[in-house]
Amino acid sequence: MGNLSEHFNYRDFSCKCGQCKYDIRVHLGLVGALEAISEHYRKIPRVVEAYRCDLLSEKLGALKKNAHRMGKAAHIYVDGVSLQELFKFVQTVPEIRGIGYYPKENVLHIDTRSLDKDQPKDLWVKDNGKILPLTSDLKAKYELS
Repeated sequence: MGNLSEHFNYRDFSCKCGQCKYDIRVHLGLVGALEAISEHYRKIPRVVEAYRCDLLSEKLGALKKNAHRMGKAAHIYVDGVSLQELFKFVQTVPEIRGIGYYPKENVLHIDTRSLDKDQPKDLWVKDNGKILPLTSDLKAKYELS
């Protein structure tokens, strides 16, 4: 039982840098999206990483204004669910607007960024260490169709 929702608490989303004393920022839309995933699979998604403090973001070379810094992003997986299956399902969750497929890390990046009403979800893959837009070739390569 969590203090943010049925399955999640603040610790799940805190910064993991070890220097900021576990600072936290979390968007409740992200928590709701994770609960939707939990309900669908009847398993709790595991949050590998979520909020990143300024120090960690800068160390990773992230943009000043990114979804992790704003508490709107997480890297997740679900025990017993393939990354491809999870990728396909999270596309149906309305709150999730950014989805990254990270096969080597065996996680998905999900985020609840703001998009215009008719703007499509932002989909990408981390291929050989590079973040690339999800093209039809990459969809086929990673069996995401």
